[in-house]
Amino acid sequence: MSSGEAPTGLRERKKAGTRRALIEAALTLFERHGFEGTTVQQIADEVEVARRTFNRYFTSKEDVVLAHEDQVMEDLLAAIDGRPRSESPVTALRAVFHAFLTDPAWCQNELPRMQRVQLLLDDNPALMGENMRRFALREELLARHLAERAGAGHGFHARLLASTAFAALRIAFVEWARRPDADPGSCARLVDEALQRLDLGLDLPPLME
Repeated sequence: MSSGEAPTGLRERKKAGTRRALIEAALTLFERHGFEGTTVQQIADEVEVARRTFNRYFTSKEDVVLAHEDQVMEDLLAAIDGRPRSESPVTALRAVFHAFLTDPAWCQNELPRMQRVQLLLDDNPALMGENMRRFALREELLARHLAERAGAGHGFHARLLASTAFAALRIAFVEWARRPDADPGSCARLVDEALQRLDLGLDLPPLME
């Protein structure tokens, strides 16, 4: 790496660290004081940054909660695109989630946040409403990526599969998050069972090369 690239890399790492700190502080304060009982200023104060710094990263309290879900979605799509093109969409999805849920680092860092976010959603109808709006956008993104895997002419089936897959995953994660023994192993089993059921009749054919 050249000397000219180093500052940019350092700045990006610092920005990513601040973003993660704001998310963590927000989740902790929401759990402690409730979503409605926490202000943006309190979140900024917890991380010792100005409110305008918060506004550079997030547009609202809802945004800071759901930002983690958006990042997980980005990681999911990137991982799906990296799977062999000969795999059908459901096979690729199962492989990706198996990789996520058997990765110690992912289970230690990302999975607990997913559980915390889900429990916050359960207690806040307004927050759930915003999540459902984003849910529809994520679903459409997934449909596009699945359609690309299956080739031309499968747009309708890709949308149907994406919607059903999201519903199955949501039910699996909600069921897992509410369990007192919510460990990575039980999450992996529930998610794979949910996706396995899609294999019984809603999967798309793999792209033939």
